[in-house]
Amino acid sequence: MKANKLVINNLGLKILSLILAIGTWFYINMELTNVKIEEEKAIFSMLHYDVVSKKLPIQLTIVGKVRSGYKVDTEGITIDPEICAVIGPKNMLENVEIARTIPVDISEYTQNITKDLALAPIAKGMELKNYFVKVFIPILKEAGKDINNK
Repeated sequence: MKANKLVINNLGLKILSLILAIGTWFYINMELTNVKIEEEKAIFSMLHYDVVSKKLPIQLTIVGKVRSGYKVDTEGITIDPEICAVIGPKNMLENVEIARTIPVDISEYTQNITKDLALAPIAKGMELKNYFVKVFIPILKEAGKDINNK
């Protein structure tokens, strides 16, 4: 009980706690300011590069496999639009050849798939002008396969 009173009634401990809280607040505030300054430096350094636009073909990213007895008709896959515009620093865009969709899981599908898909980010500092595409993935029944047998 005596230790409890000592902590509650001790003005020195209260002042020490207040000083530590204020010191912590100033430290966190300075760290956040440093992060903001670093971000501004990164943006400013990007502005020194030539910013260009480039048109890229869009590639569909497929994961998984369709149900047994079916197959994907890769010749019939359509992406609308087929190209997208990307804006970014010239030195970074020189090495970029395609834009990709986010992965679409085709596992267990037995019918055609039509989806609106987002484009995957290419790199920090690059902006896509088309964020979404409509894809059509034809799923065909394989000839001569018994679908009920797994």
